[in-house]
Amino acid sequence: MWCWGRLHRSGTRRGPAVRSWNPLAAELLGSSAVMLRLWDRALPQAQQAMLIASLGAGDREAARRVSAFLAGTSRLGEANPARMDRFSLGDDEFPEPRPGEREAWREGALKAGLPLPSPEERPYRAAPEHITAAVLPRLIGCGCEGLTDGEQCFQQPHRGLFRAAFALNSHRGARLHDDDVGKAQRATGGAAWDTVRADLVNLVASSVGVTPRRLPELIQPPEPSTLSGFDRLVAQCNRLASHASPSRFASPTDSPTELWEASQQQAQEAVTRQIQGSP
Repeated sequence: MWCWGRLHRSGTRRGPAVRSWNPLAAELLGSSAVMLRLWDRALPQAQQAMLIASLGAGDREAARRVSAFLAGTSRLGEANPARMDRFSLGDDEFPEPRPGEREAWREGALKAGLPLPSPEERPYRAAPEHITAAVLPRLIGCGCEGLTDGEQCFQQPHRGLFRAAFALNSHRGARLHDDDVGKAQRATGGAAWDTVRADLVNLVASSVGVTPRRLPELIQPPEPSTLSGFDRLVAQCNRLASHASPSRFASPTDSPTELWEASQQQAQEAVTRQIQGSP
């Protein structure tokens, strides 16, 4: 809960009730909730059919929930030491930080057990989508040995997990390259951060009603191209979920139930605005 997802620019803040940062966990759930709402209200039948075949083993409800799970975990790679260490550094990520914000967040995160790098460390950086592709399949079913450098596993039924993870490149529009995913292993932060990411995966899975051990049998796109367009759908979910105002940012002390209920409410509002053509 102390991984940050979005930071509010302090120069536009109004009043003490507005939080400076939103937990990444809340934003993952927000994307999942938007996917469920889009599926129910706006997803074309042809796209549903493709996802039912690729992510649900022919079961509509399973595909609906797995799609929501993947939309939520598409930003899992943001939970890495280099990105977390950039909280409120006054760069393009978060200009004009309010004095003391970074220190207060870091103190709370360390107290909660987040394995942040020490101030003198310079952790390796990689694009979050590459980290997601490197770590997600191993957190949802592929435990095959010898795949330590981000290589794809071609064993059944794990092949589909990698195809789906590579299809979550939601904002660059090009297929991820195996070499870039392999290099991203250096930026994952190791076992301590795997534990953090596993907690986030389990939070999303339990919220959307997915059983992680069933994912390898459900996620079986026959070819990488089968999920063509899924990245744009995931990007849409992430964009709509990001529209919550800072006054509605979650707190790191919120319970999973509180996070999910708030995410569902915000998703309903965001998708309704999208359908009605409102900004």
